[in-house]
Amino acid sequence: MSNLKPWEISQKIDNALEVIAISKIDKFYHSYIAKITNLPLGLVIDQLSELEKQEALVIKLEFQCEECSRNILTASKSELENMDFITCKYCGTENCFDPLNAIPIIEFSEDFRQSFSKKKLLIKRKMSG
Repeated sequence: MSNLKPWEISQKIDNALEVIAISKIDKFYHSYIAKITNLPLGLVIDQLSELEKQEALVIKLEFQCEECSRNILTASKSELENMDFITCKYCGTENCFDPLNAIPIIEFSEDFRQSFSKKKLLIKRKMSG
């Protein structure tokens, strides 16, 4: 992988994002992109963080219950201010709030997702005549 040029890395990630957007997957993890592109996780995290800065992606934090391991909260960083505990709605366990235990989860911004739909429509029009 170290032989790849920066533009090739960006292209692989963009292609993966396009496939995900068209498939209607709502949320995904950094590791999913790393797996389908066969790129190192660190490179994927860096690229997706850049896309978050450009407002193409929204990276939220997902918290799982320490007792039953179910997802109990998915929120943006700004929504998590002044939170000390999270009570599991499934088992009732009170979980200590620790951002270091959060799992980053990625969503498309609505505009970014729609850009792929528009691109798909343009390709269909070109191919049909």
